Amino acid sequence: MQSRRAPLVLLCCLIVATLAGCARIGVSPVPVETRAREFDRTALTSSSPSERTLVFLRQRDLEAAWKADPESMLLALDREARRENDREAFFVLSELCWYEASRQGRDKERAASYHLSSAVYATSYLFDDALLPGLDIYHPYSRQAMEFYNRSLAEYVLYARETGLAAVPGKELPWLRGKVRLTARASELAFSTEELESYHLAYEFAVTGLTPQQVRLGLGVPMAVTRRPPPPDARHAADRFTPKVRQTYAATLFLRLAPAPDRKSTGALVYDASLELHDPMKGTNLEVAGRTVAMEYDLTTPLALMMQQSPEPNGLEGMINPAAWEKLSGLYMLQPYDPGKIPVVFVHGLMSNPSTFANVFNGLMGDPELRQRYQFWFFRYPTGNPVLYSAASLRRALDEVRRTVDPKGDNPNFSRMVVIGHSMGGLLSKTLAEEGGDALWARVSKVPLDSLAVPPDDKEVVRQAFYFTPRPYVARIIFVAVPHRGSDLALGTIGRIGRALITLPATVLKPLTTVGAALLHAMGPAGAGATMSAAGATGIDSLSPQNPVLIGLAEAPLAVPYHSIIGDEKVAGRTGGGDGVVPYASSHLDGARSELIVHSGHGAHEHPLAIREMRRILLLHLKEAPAAAPGT
Repeated sequence: MQSRRAPLVLLCCLIVATLAGCARIGVSPVPVETRAREFDRTALTSSSPSERTLVFLRQRDLEAAWKADPESMLLALDREARRENDREAFFVLSELCWYEASRQGRDKERAASYHLSSAVYATSYLFDDALLPGLDIYHPYSRQAMEFYNRSLAEYVLYARETGLAAVPGKELPWLRGKVRLTARASELAFSTEELESYHLAYEFAVTGLTPQQVRLGLGVPMAVTRRPPPPDARHAADRFTPKVRQTYAATLFLRLAPAPDRKSTGALVYDASLELHDPMKGTNLEVAGRTVAMEYDLTTPLALMMQQSPEPNGLEGMINPAAWEKLSGLYMLQPYDPGKIPVVFVHGLMSNPSTFANVFNGLMGDPELRQRYQFWFFRYPTGNPVLYSAASLRRALDEVRRTVDPKGDNPNFSRMVVIGHSMGGLLSKTLAEEGGDALWARVSKVPLDSLAVPPDDKEVVRQAFYFTPRPYVARIIFVAVPHRGSDLALGTIGRIGRALITLPATVLKPLTTVGAALLHAMGPAGAGATMSAAGATGIDSLSPQNPVLIGLAEAPLAVPYHSIIGDEKVAGRTGGGDGVVPYASSHLDGARSELIVHSGHGAHEHPLAIREMRRILLLHLKEAPAAAPGT
């Protein structure tokens, strides 16, 4: 009986054990974010490889071998992956090489070899058409492979910078199964790579003060490269308009690997490669293995870095002591002149400097069409000087650029110039499209200028201020918070204090004084009074609603299309209000092609909707008057 019962007991035990095993299969509730993090995790974002890579190892019983001897397992997996053309294995190799690089501690040379290996494997995963299955560019793993390429190459760049490694043709760089042999260097930058003084990864910095961050994800390493100003005897004619400080430019680094390696008798694999610097101001894509691939770039970090390293002079000093700015005044280009692009000139306002347009420039740079079709220039001037004097300086600066870079006046891009003026800068900009002459001079004097007995040099200064014609190369103007009819602040306590603080330089004061004295002699005290308060005024006096010159400029017709962007400190879209400094009635111009009123104080140019409006107008400008394509 017991002998019969024993098999039965054994059978029951087996059934219970089987059922118990089945009972261990099930689910338990977890937050959705937890599951999402598990699937999104990679060696880039955590301290372990992705679940995808770990599953790959477990399915091939490689996890133990990997933990015991990572390098031997990776070498064996490389040979198997190439033999079977296994695309998935190349992704795993890329991630595990990145992971192993992070575990090398102080052995920076070994870590660099692993980083370079990760980039090599990521390149094969993305672009080797012999691998199976075919690449699905919409799969998130494709983006992860690009990240492994970018971050690995970035780490290698840091290693090269730290160790002084020179990326010269012929240099061989070790990786897991051999060498990467540099065969060439190429650059799209507008200056020679011999002028490069230093370079940084955009990844190395967090930007403050500039929004939004103009970054696009893609392939390649976004860089900030610093150009050393060439010596005077090596500067081109147009170089005089680039700042004589260290200029920082955006660039994207790309290591282009040959499709297949050379196989050495030793079993080593040698990839030929070229190191390329691409200019995101010229293009936004890379051509790789017959594919068009989005290029990664960062435009904001280099701009912020340059502004930190070379800060603008104080705008308050430029108002109070214009003489201190005499050698700083002029037109400046952030990029070397490009005949294939239309110039956009920014002109700042009272007590300011070109940095006031930093967010505007950064915002406009986010549009690839604007980057490819426009070049952006800045005019700096001491705002304590009379508006007409500063306006003459602007015209001379632009005329000089024209004579230098377009002496025949036949470049259609130069002749489609757009000028953007904020506040007082808009008054300067108006004179590029208005007619001065006898009518404007008559606002301050009944005596012709030529009849005054004053030194020729002094008379010429005044002549250039009052007698001007529309510049043929200016095709459109955008006015932002411009006091066309003045501001009452110029009449009040603030205006009186500011006027008292301003010390005009001799180059301005002498001609105005001599002409004023001649008018006093010719017209008598009563007749010359208006002249002394207008022609001899400071920058603040120039903004008075009672200034006859300002009234004359407001009434003169403009020869080109123009647009207005106006701030209202209480509500957007309201007419009849003001921005706290300039009333709507002063900023409004009849005949404007468009007028936008944003909810803003006097700094309306930095309002995001104002920047969008500038973008719209610049795109409209391209459609209404197509310019020659870049490079023609």
